[in-house]
Amino acid sequence: MDFSTMVLTMYVAHEDGPDTDEEVLSVAVDQSLASAELGFNPWFTEHHFRGPWHSSPLQFATYIAPQIPEDRYLGFGVLSTPYYNPVRLVESMNLLDQLTRGRTLYGLGSGFPGLEPAGMGLDKDYHGSGKAAQDTLEIIQKLWAFRTGDPEYVFNTPTHQGSIRRRVTPAPYRKLHPTVIRTASRDASLIAAAKNGWPVFLGATGATATPAEQWRTYLDALSKEIHSPDVIAECLRWSTVDWLSVVVADTDAEAQKRLDLARAERTAMRQKYAAQHGPLHGPLSRARPSASSATAFAAGGDMMDSIVGNPDTVARKVQELVDMGVNHLLLRFVGEWTGETRWISETSMKLFAEEVAPKFHDIAPHRDLDAVMAARV
Repeated sequence: MDFSTMVLTMYVAHEDGPDTDEEVLSVAVDQSLASAELGFNPWFTEHHFRGPWHSSPLQFATYIAPQIPEDRYLGFGVLSTPYYNPVRLVESMNLLDQLTRGRTLYGLGSGFPGLEPAGMGLDKDYHGSGKAAQDTLEIIQKLWAFRTGDPEYVFNTPTHQGSIRRRVTPAPYRKLHPTVIRTASRDASLIAAAKNGWPVFLGATGATATPAEQWRTYLDALSKEIHSPDVIAECLRWSTVDWLSVVVADTDAEAQKRLDLARAERTAMRQKYAAQHGPLHGPLSRARPSASSATAFAAGGDMMDSIVGNPDTVARKVQELVDMGVNHLLLRFVGEWTGETRWISETSMKLFAEEVAPKFHDIAPHRDLDAVMAARV
C-alpha cells in the first residue's frame, strides 16, 4: 500500500510579509525531506496570494526531487490547470516526469475561487463553472497524443490560443501521459475519469457520496471501458482516498486532546488571514455544507471528519480502505509547521510511519479489476 502526505497542509500566510518568506520556504523543505525519509511520498498543493511556496509547486518539487530517496513519488494535490498555458503545462509535467523517471503523480483540478482566478486572468464565471478546467484538460490530452506529422492542431479558449505543428517535448517518461489523478466530486466526473483511464480522488472533494459509494461508481464505470491491463493497474494503484485531518498519539484520548490544540491554532490562523484579506477557500469534509465554503473553511470545516486515535485505532481505519480495494492514502497530519503545534504533526507522522504503515507494506497493488469489484465492501 502507498502512503503520501501533504506538505504544509493548506498553509495560509497569517503573518504576511516578505521577511517571512525565507522561513516558510525553509520549513516546507524540512517537512518534505522529513516525510520522505519516513517513507511517505511528499505532495504539494497550488495556491496563489496566500503563501510563498505553493505558488509554483512544480518548481518547488524539482528542487526537492534529488534530495529524497529514489523510490519516493512526488505528488500534486492539485495543479490548477486553468492557470497554465496548456503547452507550458504539458512541457513542465513531462519534464519532471522524465527527471524523476516516472515518479510523479499529478492531481489536476480547477483550483479554488477567491483572489486566485482574477489574479491569474480568468473570468470568474468561466472558472467557477468548471469550464476553464475542462477546456484545459481536453487540450492537454490532445497535446499528449499529438505526433510530429499529424495535421495542425489549433486550440482557442477565452484565456489561451495556440497552433501546434510539432510534438510537445519532452515526452512523458514511459507512456502517453504522466500519472494523472482526477478530482471527481460528481458521478459524471468519476465516469469521465474511468473513460480516460485515470485514477481518481475519493473522499473530501466536495462530494456528497461516501468514498465507498464513489469507489463503486468508479469501478462500475471502469469495468465498462476497454483499457489495457497496465492502465487498469495504474487506476487501481493510484486512486486516492484523501484524509484531510489526521492525529496519531499513544492513546485515543491524547490524540483528541492534540487535535483540539492543533485545530484551535489552525482556525485562529485562518480567521486572522480572512479578516485581513477576505474570504478564504479550501477543501471541506462531507460534514460541512458547501454553500458557505469560505466561512466553513475558515472555521475548520476540513477537520470535521478527523481520523484521531492511537496507532491501532488508525490502523483499523486504514484496513477499511484495504477491504474496499483502495491502495493509496493521502494523509494530512494536523499541526502547524510554522506555528506552536508543529510537534503534533511531526509526532503523528512518525507514529503512523513506525506503527501503522508497516502493517500494510506487504499489500501489493491490485491489478485485477474483477477481484477488486468482487471484494469491495
